[in-house]
Parts: sequence; C-alpha cells; structure tokens
Amino acid sequence: MSLTDQLFPVNHKTTFVVDHTPYFGLASNAHIKMDFTKRPPNTVPPSPIFKSMWTCSIEAVLEYCRIVWDLFPEGKLIRVISSDSQSRILNSWASSQQNVNHMLHHLSLIGPPAKLLPNPNRDYSVVYGFRTAAETMTECTTAQMDQDSKKNNIEVQNKCRTIIITSARDNPSIDNLMSMFHNELIKVNKYISQPSFKTVHQCHLVIVNTYPDSITCEVTDRPIHTISPILDLEVHSVPASKIGIKISNLLLKHYNLASTTVTGIPMKEEQNASSSANYDVEIYHAATAHTTILNANVADAKAVVAKKEGADYETIKLKWCTPRANNNLPDIHSCTTLHRITPVDINSRPSACLITFLLNGRSVLLEMIKQGGGKSMSHVLKSYNGEIYIHSVSSGRTVLEDPPAISEGPGGKVSQYRVADFGNFMKLNLLQPSKRKTTEDKNCIDDAKEKLKKQTAYWPLITSSTMIFNLKQYTEPMLSLMVKDNITDQELMNCKQCIYALMTAESKNEHLIIPNLINPRKMMKKDDQYKTMWTELETFLKSNLYTENHCKVLQCLFECLGKPDEEKIIEKTLTRFKKSLANRPSVIRATTDSPMSPPLTQQAGIKHIAQNNNSDIDPNSVMYLQIIQENDSRKVNNQPSRPQFAGRLKSVQLRSGNLFAKLYQHIDDDTDAKSVK
Repeated sequence: MSLTDQLFPVNHKTTFVVDHTPYFGLASNAHIKMDFTKRPPNTVPPSPIFKSMWTCSIEAVLEYCRIVWDLFPEGKLIRVISSDSQSRILNSWASSQQNVNHMLHHLSLIGPPAKLLPNPNRDYSVVYGFRTAAETMTECTTAQMDQDSKKNNIEVQNKCRTIIITSARDNPSIDNLMSMFHNELIKVNKYISQPSFKTVHQCHLVIVNTYPDSITCEVTDRPIHTISPILDLEVHSVPASKIGIKISNLLLKHYNLASTTVTGIPMKEEQNASSSANYDVEIYHAATAHTTILNANVADAKAVVAKKEGADYETIKLKWCTPRANNNLPDIHSCTTLHRITPVDINSRPSACLITFLLNGRSVLLEMIKQGGGKSMSHVLKSYNGEIYIHSVSSGRTVLEDPPAISEGPGGKVSQYRVADFGNFMKLNLLQPSKRKTTEDKNCIDDAKEKLKKQTAYWPLITSSTMIFNLKQYTEPMLSLMVKDNITDQELMNCKQCIYALMTAESKNEHLIIPNLINPRKMMKKDDQYKTMWTELETFLKSNLYTENHCKVLQCLFECLGKPDEEKIIEKTLTRFKKSLANRPSVIRATTDSPMSPPLTQQAGIKHIAQNNNSDIDPNSVMYLQIIQENDSRKVNNQPSRPQFAGRLKSVQLRSGNLFAKLYQHIDDDTDAKSVK
C-alpha cells in the first residue's frame, strides 16, 4: 500500500444517502422499548409503538457515525444526505460538523417522511440524492488540500465510499439504481475545474435494501465486485428491524474493527441496591488489539471467540478482573498496542456504569480463560484525558528485558529449546537450485513448503513439552521415518519395532529416563509417564498419515493399546488409500526434483553426470533416470546440453590444460580512445 493510500484510504470519506420518501414512513417490526415501573395493578398494558423504516434506518446511520467519530477523532469523515422530492445535506466535511449533536439538530428540521398520499405534483425518489452524493465526493477535505499544497509531486487519490439505504423491488431495480449512480459519477468527474474539487478515482458503492418485515423481498445479496475502473458494487438486503445489525457488521469491515465482550462485571441492582449481579458489556476497537490472542495457541483462541448473538460477526469474551486502585499499573509497561474503545450500546445501564468507572481514574484488567481452565491477563482498560483505551498486554518477554541468550545455563528458560533438533531439521530441508528446467505447471517452491508443512505438523519447540522426542532410544527411527512421504515395508517393520520396544518397557515396569529432565523431586509417576507418552505418540502418528503404510503404523499402536473403535477408523482410512491407488494412472511421471535431491556439482554438462560412476546421484533414483532420458533425447535431436558461456568460447587453453579467459577485453581500447582525444 502506497503512502497516499495509507493517508487517504476508501474510508477517509463516507457518504450516506438515506431514502426519505413516504414509503419509509411504513412501520417495521421493531418497537420502542418503554418501562412502566409505577403502572397500577390490573391495568391493560399499552399497545407497543413500532418504529418506522425511516427511524430504523436513521438510528443505524447515527450509530455508525457515533462509533466512527469516537474511535477516529480525525481522518475519518462522514456526510449524510436525505432524499425525497429533493436532496438535503445534513453536514459538511468540516470538523465542526462531524458530531452527533449537529446531526440531531438537522434531523429535527427535516422531520419524518411525508404521508403516503397520491400527489401528482410531487415526485419522491432516492435518485435525487445521487447527484448530490457524487458532488460531495469530489469536494476536497482539509487534509487533501493540505497534501496538495505541499507540492511534493505526489498525486492524492480521491477514494471514497457511498452507502445508499433504500427499498427496491427486485434485482433489476438494484441494477437500475447502480447504473444511474454510475452515470452521475461520470458526469461530475467531467466538469471538475476548481482546485477545491478533485476527480473521484475510486468509489465503493454499498446498496442496503431494506423493507418491512411483513413482506418478502426478491433482492439478493451480492459480494463486492467491480463495475468499472472507478466503481465497485456491494448489495445487502435486510428487513427494517435488523438494519442496525447489518450496518454494525459493515462498520467492522469498513474500518477494520473488532468486538470484545467484557463478561462478569459485578454491578448492584437498580431496584435492589443490597444485591448485585454480573453483566456483560460489548465494546468496539481496532482489530489489531486481538492480534496477540489470535496468534497464540489455537485452542485457547477458540475458547474465547464466540459468535455475536443475532449478528454475523464474532466477539472475543474476556473476563472482568478485580480492578486495582493504583493508577500506575506495572502491567501497563508491558503492553504492545493501544487503541481507543467505544461501547456498542451507549444507552444501556451496564455500559454507562463501566464508562463512568473508567473515567474516574480506575483501571480494569481483562483475563482470557484458556481451554484447560487456566487464566492469563490479556488486556487492560484505562482512560487518559477523558478517552478510554484498551491495552494489549504481552504474554511473553517484554521489550524492556534483555534479549535471551541461547547459551543460558541450568535454570534458564531458553535452554529448553530443542536447538540441536532444529539444527538437524534445517540440514534435512536445505533448498538447492535446480540445474534443469521444470515444467510450467510445477512449482518446486510450493513442494518445499508443503514438505515443511508436513514435517512440522507436530514439532514441539521445547523439551519440557514433549516426551517422545526425548526418548529417542525407543522412538528412533520411527520419528524420522514417519515424516517421509513414503515408507517401505522394511521401514514399516522398523516403526513397529519401536512401538513393541515401548510396550516391552511398560510390561517390565521400567521408568522412562528422559534426558535433560532428570529431576528426582519432580519426576512423574510411572503410570503417568506412559499415559502421557502414548497420548503424544498417538497425536504424532495421526499428524503424519500420508500413505497406507503410515496408517498401518498407527493401526499397530491402536492394536497394542486395545482401541477397537479407533481400529475401525484406521480401516476406513486404509480403504480410502487403496481406492486412491486403484484410480491412480499406471504411468509414473518423474518430471521434478525432490527438494532433498543433491545438487548437480559438475558444470561440464549432463553427459558428464550420466557417465561418471563416482557421482553423488544414486543410479537407482528417479532423478538419475530422468537425466539419462533427457540426455538421450538431446542426442537424437542433436541439441547441445546447454548454451555455452561466452567467456569459455573465447578462452585459450594453457599448458596445464586449464582454460584462460581475459576479463574486460575492451578496456584497453577505451583507454587508447580517450588518450587520442
């Protein structure tokens, strides 16, 4: 992403065009909540008051604006336009009009939609707002004009987004609206002459089709797709009662936001102050605040991620921890990110209490409940100068600590890394350049990545988190053979022998002596040792099921452990492998090198490699057969093995038999020419 794209992305300018026609005066299924605490007994409750489609739409737009302006005080501008018989602009790009109070004041002047009465003298349509929206997008913001005034030869790309909230009958009606907006955008771009206006280079058009809950709409959703070089279209269709949820979902995507739900907040009951209950409060913030959690253990991340009830997005649930009175929290010093937050439901009592609690100078710690039942502090909520921020706490070493030394002695944390095993792993996966051309449909880099992915399907980082890799006197060569793409029948027997050796050691009641972890005080019981070892070995074997022989090794383990149900699963896997082998073509195509193939060390051509008996290439390997085949085809076609180097063609043979080539042959000619001049 270029610098201008970072300064002025698509969400720098957003324009709403809201339908204010009489059709939006119809009632939706969403009703206004009213609490009657002092209603006399035995009285008939009042009938519910339903919101109109205009009320549902404009509430969703205002909530969209509030959240954006809370999280981004600068740089994210929004304008709202209503359209009925004419278009009305509610605010401008000026920062003084980018607030909710200004919007509420102008909305009160507009009033509700007109009544749905036949009036041939007045034509109501949302189309009147298209021209106004296109013109507002060409207006430069203060930041864009400041960038243009710098004269640094960097063209500012005018990118923007337009969200149209209207009601259409079917998909052709949506296409008609899109076509009219596209035409207006093209017309406006043609007649730009003033320096305070700029051509729209890219516009993301989002059409939100809403309708009363009592009818069925024929408009279908469409993902974002390109209409022209300057216009992208996205369509959503929702009933009026759920438009607020849809707009919130779009908000998270447009500004790369995420949701966090603070659970277990103790709060006194409003009716009974002597009792308390736990409440949940949902907040929005930048999505990067969840990077530490999502990049950690996958199982722990799944334990805290939950789908928001009634919505299409996910939220991360973090537990409220007892706040500290000291404002200088030591945990703040180890935070990695800092982002503003805003509550989702600003009018709810739990949200108001949490915001007031934080604005009074208190800090709240948030805990992540892990899958195993443990807890770890992941975030901190704290306010500065009237604004509330969420801090992401580092779970590992902080940046203030010294970098760890790989040679730490006994008792050091880093000394538990499997450094020697990782070194051997790197040696076995060295990438070497291919000396011959490969087919266009084959990518050796992808093959190497796939091989690394297979070999690291289960690869513990530290010695204290594994047992089978510390018992190589029992588990080798099984650990090395199982990561291979194919294992022979003899290698299969070697793997089974490793399992039988472990079964023999367990039957003799032998303790598993684990190197580097010998500590009599903390040594596990014998039964726990074997139980942990068998579980880890099963996980390792399940992660390396590539061929039928691989499955037979796992089947041998299940037979030794006596798991009949698991044997059925293995039998199904073996049947699937046999079917795949039966359907495989009989012709074997050897067209690429294995990532572990040795390099072609000689430069005299393929003929030398094919004739040299002392070559590193195994004469029984597929690579050797392929080289012979290519060499024979060149002999038939009289083709040279490869283009010869220009220096070797002009070289002179010395008495010793070596070839001598002079570098920079024309340098003397250039020197003579300069001296003549």
